[in-house]
Amino acid sequence: MTTSTFPPRRRVVCVTGAGGFVGSWLCVLNDDPRDAFLKQLDMDLGNLHLFKADELDGDAMTVAFAGCEGVFHIGTPVPKYERVDPQAIGVTDM
Repeated sequence: MTTSTFPPRRRVVCVTGAGGFVGSWLCVLNDDPRDAFLKQLDMDLGNLHLFKADELDGDAMTVAFAGCEGVFHIGTPVPKYERVDPQAIGVTDM
């Protein structure tokens, strides 16, 4: 039996929500100053490619998923609700 002398093939995956709490534990972000603390982790930054995409935009996600063997779907779109002040509504209703 022979053994291969080639290095193991690197696998490519996509992590949605990589900037969030759970997603950040799966990868390290490159140049976002909000995530500077992640650079202190002992991880390889050379293999990270970032895509900013709306998770509800199928075309954008298709581009992000291109070439990936799998997806860790950690991110969740957060709906934007209009904040309503009950006192303002009360005054308006009067």
